[in-house]
Amino acid sequence: MVRFNEKSFRPLLVGLVLSLSSAACSTIIKGQSQSVSIDSNVQGADVTVEGNLVGTTPYTGPISRGSSTTVKVSKNGYRSKTVTLSTEIEPIFFGNIIFGGFLGSSTDAGSGAMYKYSPATIQVDLVPEGK
Repeated sequence: MVRFNEKSFRPLLVGLVLSLSSAACSTIIKGQSQSVSIDSNVQGADVTVEGNLVGTTPYTGPISRGSSTTVKVSKNGYRSKTVTLSTEIEPIFFGNIIFGGFLGSSTDAGSGAMYKYSPATIQVDLVPEGK
């Protein structure tokens, strides 16, 4: 029978706490959203992200991170345009795989925090209807 006393249990407890505290590094350090700037050749055009109106052009504000986020820019009298934001993997995510293991990396992947938008500035040109 193995018996644990307080002194033999401390290193295990410290290791567990450190492991859990480093889990989901991208989520903790970079957050689940990123500031993105969206502009258009038509000022005051609606900016819709994943079906939710977030503002008008020129827009700068937080957008939840994800691997395939779509942005629609529209204004009466113009053809709307939908673009998918380009992403790349956040470099800190790789450190999380090493130090946070499955728990940390799966949290970052599930929350979208493993991605960053690149570029974070988007220019959308709208074309008048009928052209």
